[in-house]
Amino acid sequence: MKPKSNNLLNQIRILEVGKTIAPSYCAVTLAKLGASVIKMEHQSLTEDKSAQKAIEDIATTGIDPTNLALNHSKKSVTVDFNTSKGLGILRKFISETDLLITDSSLDEYEISIKDIMTQNPSLVIVTIFPFRPGHKYGRYATSDLSLFHMSGNAHGMLGPVDNPSEEPPIRAGGQQTEMVSGMTAATASMIGMYRKFRTGSGCHIIVSKFESMVTMAISGLANQAFGKTAPSRRVADQKESSIGGMVSAIGGVLPCNDGFVAISPREDSQWERWLDLMGRPDWSTDHRFVTRNGRQQNVEALWELLSQWSRTRSKFDIARSGQKARIPCFPVNTLSDLMSDPHLESRDFFVSIEHPDTGSLRYPGNPFKINGQSPDFVLESAPHQGQHNEEFNIE
Repeated sequence: MKPKSNNLLNQIRILEVGKTIAPSYCAVTLAKLGASVIKMEHQSLTEDKSAQKAIEDIATTGIDPTNLALNHSKKSVTVDFNTSKGLGILRKFISETDLLITDSSLDEYEISIKDIMTQNPSLVIVTIFPFRPGHKYGRYATSDLSLFHMSGNAHGMLGPVDNPSEEPPIRAGGQQTEMVSGMTAATASMIGMYRKFRTGSGCHIIVSKFESMVTMAISGLANQAFGKTAPSRRVADQKESSIGGMVSAIGGVLPCNDGFVAISPREDSQWERWLDLMGRPDWSTDHRFVTRNGRQQNVEALWELLSQWSRTRSKFDIARSGQKARIPCFPVNTLSDLMSDPHLESRDFFVSIEHPDTGSLRYPGNPFKINGQSPDFVLESAPHQGQHNEEFNIE
């Protein structure tokens, strides 16, 4: 019996019309599941696209790495949205699609959601806004940086500070707000499509970038609701934040001769195995470190002792020894480390896509398999802007 196809979304037609990263990330997530995605852009897109460009790379090579990563396996068409002809083409594409993924662009082009829902009543529209329109912050100017800090994550994701008015926030790297809201939009898209298949009716879903990021602070918010706070991180004190400042039990990051290693011998039994791994140093019977509470209270002194040992060793060797002793312990990976990670290699996680301008590029694949298999479709390189205009008879 022939197995059923894992190409789950191959009959879903998606139109992406947006200027920010979130719609692109949402659409490429669905493209990796086999959906047919058309990305429609304005012909003279310059400043609007800057959010997706790595400026230095483009200036020296003419290649936008982020654009390649966010837009592979899509088709690209360009129209002039400033003309009635261009808007007519946009409306035609909308009338023929199953799912429209967008941001504030439709408002700028004066495209009415109500009108296009009337024209295509089975259409699912997912609009990604910084805030919900019509509410308090609806028209505020924003950026990924401002939304991340507004969401509470700069003081919460890495552990709350003792005094927020004096201790600076910490921002996680990358376009966190865009990526998180893009993945939220991908989830919302599937909910909308499931509703469509059940009822035959389309719907308009609004995704808030701000609210998407606030959901990432769930642990801190849950503690807050019960009047509890996690032990604080002290930004000015690397030792405190590295080994124990973020958690109630001992765990954190130690320096090695080739980077850093993250350890978490939380339970006393794990701590005893950790001491065995270290060869039972002289200080292992020090009364300050016998209990978990004692180790937390004396975390700075403990960090110094552990660091003296770890600095002469490889992060990979420590991680292997820790895992052999059944202690949560992993190297702090660089991006280069990830590309050769043995687990990801065994899972065939990275996929290679040949691009005419760059050669073969490796991208993250889907973080799941279906009945042991990845979705069975061919990923394609990111198109040049407007590459498929002729295919769709756009002049």
